[in-house]
Amino acid sequence: MIKKESSKRIIFRVLFTLVSIAINHFGSVLAGLIAFPLYLDSVMTIAVTALCGFIPGLICAICSNGLLFFFANTGILFTSCHISTVLVAYYIFSRQKKKYPKEDLVPADCFMWTGFIAAITNSVLGDTISTFVYGANTSIPQVDNAVQGIYVVIRSLPVAAYMGGTLTNFVDKLISATISYFVYKLFKRLKHQNFHKF
Repeated sequence: MIKKESSKRIIFRVLFTLVSIAINHFGSVLAGLIAFPLYLDSVMTIAVTALCGFIPGLICAICSNGLLFFFANTGILFTSCHISTVLVAYYIFSRQKKKYPKEDLVPADCFMWTGFIAAITNSVLGDTISTFVYGANTSIPQVDNAVQGIYVVIRSLPVAAYMGGTLTNFVDKLISATISYFVYKLFKRLKHQNFHKF
């Protein structure tokens, strides 16, 4: 019985991580197609970390950015931003579980804090990489257009890159955190219902 449960858990982690990588990639492509100034490349990463743990979250982050590197010419150094999201999520969720060991569900505010702090880490890392390595070019047209719009007004490319990147990251990560929370809650509910059937 224990082996069956653990093998089901492993299969779930693998499948959920693979599907999440595909959704992250599709989100980024969709943001580019509609020219909306968001990344949408990490919409499922927080959910993977919450449901499957640190290693699957890390795999999701690295593979999501790997796909963007190969198919969308996104700089590979931006993978560090995605990894920072996993680190923040894992730290917050682990702290919550240590503080409330009897609680099965991670509350919504933990997801929102994850999104908020990840927005800061992503902005600092991403904007610094963009400014000093890629000349304030992220290779993501919808984000670069926002930076150019700010540059037209303030005439300072580094400041425009940091302002554009910060605003984009805050909106993007809060959307990702919200989607991840609802996905997390859905799967926890399904697991709970299936448990009570047997």
